Amino acid sequence: MRFLRFAGRAVRSAVSIAAGVVPALVRDAIGLVGAAAIAYGSWLIYIPAGYIVAGVLLILFALLTAPRPQA
Repeated sequence: MRFLRFAGRAVRSAVSIAAGVVPALVRDAIGLVGAAAIAYGSWLIYIPAGYIVAGVLLILFALLTAPRPQA
C-alpha cells in the first residue's frame, strides 16, 4: 500500500511539472515558427533581406532570453 501511495505522489508531481513546462515549450515553438515564417517571407521578396531579418530576429531572441542581472 505504501508503494501505491508513493507511486501516486510521484505521478502527480511529474504531471504537475509537465503541465508547467509544456505550455512554455509550445509558446516558444510557436514563436520560433513565426520568426521563421517572417524570415522566409522576406527571403521570398528579396533573398538578402531574408538573411538580415533572420539575423535580427535571432539577436532579439538572444536579448530577450538572456538572464537578467540581479539589482
